[in-house]
Amino acid sequence: MSRFFWMIGTLLLVAGACAFGQDAAERTKDVVLFQTFFQDAPIAANPYGEGFFQYSTYEGDVSSIDIDVLAGVPLTPLIQVSGGLGFRSISPDVGDSQSGITDLAVSGRYNVVSGQTPISVGALATLPIGSDDIGEGSFDFSGFGSLRHHLPSGPAITGTIGLEFVETKGIEFNRTTGEFDETTDHETSILIAGGIIVPTQSGLNFLGELDLRTEGDYVLLTGGLDYALASGGRLRGGLGIGLDDGAPEFALRFGYFMGFAR
Repeated sequence: MSRFFWMIGTLLLVAGACAFGQDAAERTKDVVLFQTFFQDAPIAANPYGEGFFQYSTYEGDVSSIDIDVLAGVPLTPLIQVSGGLGFRSISPDVGDSQSGITDLAVSGRYNVVSGQTPISVGALATLPIGSDDIGEGSFDFSGFGSLRHHLPSGPAITGTIGLEFVETKGIEFNRTTGEFDETTDHETSILIAGGIIVPTQSGLNFLGELDLRTEGDYVLLTGGLDYALASGGRLRGGLGIGLDDGAPEFALRFGYFMGFAR
């Protein structure tokens, strides 16, 4: 927990030390979150995409590499759809490495409140096209509500709460056939996420996120940077620290974000 308080304190010091103009809210509107990319409140004005590389380590001497592509497309000023697909390689210290594509994530959200504090509701599902070798191939779905409050001084506060249904697989003996059959069920989990986006006059944004899921012992604290380039793209990088067993112990992420004119 000491790491948690240290990172939160650092983010608050950064927020208090930076000076902001009245246009800071306009700059943070275009900054997307790392962990709740699909469950954010703003509706984009134009389509956008992000490609990123992430290296993660887990308990049990296991590491993984992810190469993902994410995208968001506004259908109307109030409705947006998003999607994401990736490739993952898992390497245990003992045993063979496994790799394959991940499940396809698809989400949609509707903006119910606009203005200084936009609020959106939406749904997210994973289509089971991923490889069984890396633990994919599950149909998960969830509903969520998100908000983003732009403070007059510049920073934006984000919050998300969601109800998730995660597919689990098991084995059950079939008395009729005398064989063991694979069974599927869905466990219910609650997602609680919060964050802060702190802009600076130079186009650099500081991000802090804390994500908690009630099932799977998942708590992940993320700190990152988002830098707007003159070309219109954004360089993004983040560091994640797991605060519970189900989250990565350590995650390092680098990506490039690009918006597209309509």
